[in-house]
Amino acid sequence: MTQPGFLFTGTPLELTDGEAYHLRKYWKKGRQAHSIQSLAAFDVDVDLDALRTLVQLDCANCHLAHVASCCEGGFPFPPAAELLPVLDEHLDGIAALLPLDVIRHLLRKGLYERHLETAGHRTIGTFDGNCNFCIVEKNGPACMAHRYALQSDLNPMSVKPLSCLLYPLDLIYSEEDGRTLLTALTERTAAFSRWGPDYRLDYLCANVELRENLASADSPNIRENLPPDVFAPDSYRPAYVEGRQLLTELYGAPFYDELHTLIQGGRRP
Repeated sequence: MTQPGFLFTGTPLELTDGEAYHLRKYWKKGRQAHSIQSLAAFDVDVDLDALRTLVQLDCANCHLAHVASCCEGGFPFPPAAELLPVLDEHLDGIAALLPLDVIRHLLRKGLYERHLETAGHRTIGTFDGNCNFCIVEKNGPACMAHRYALQSDLNPMSVKPLSCLLYPLDLIYSEEDGRTLLTALTERTAAFSRWGPDYRLDYLCANVELRENLASADSPNIRENLPPDVFAPDSYRPAYVEGRQLLTELYGAPFYDELHTLIQGGRRP
């Protein structure tokens, strides 16, 4: 009999055997230490080095701090089947922001591709090595789906796939007991995170310690001598606070309020 697996919420992708191994250990230890606590159908990682880890999602200044954004050089996670119609609904609006050569590519190839890396599931295709929606400019966000949403006064959640919006949060569903782990990318979760360790080493968004000591950066993707107001350390916020709008849209304001109370160590009603 096949052992029940784990799914990255918002995609059809299962964790690899190696990722699942590290996740089981982390989840079990967290439950035993009470750093992972129950909230509705979720197990919430309230540890200081988890949902309270300091992050800053300053996409508008991404290229001032990094040589390449996280949207470059690949393709997004494949959206879950129920999320695919969202992209199709807004494709005309997004296409209005794309260069003609990308539009011609979309007309010829279509929006989606299948990759071995995504277990053959459909995901947004690529043009010139980048996601079809990624247009590299001096100012962000580089994702034209995100920019279209902002310019149209739409919630990005109504346009973009969930996995493109979650960073640096992680939602992982257990097929064994039907519970979902809510955590965030840290050095300790990177072994099973959908984002992996490179997101902490190559970008400042989820690594305030690296921003505070740029001299320690080994990644050629991080620029030196940043202006003090670019990813300013005092502007970083806990991951669950940075993701408040997303979590509220997904699960409702009462859920977020209970989450906040739980993380702050207070009593829930």
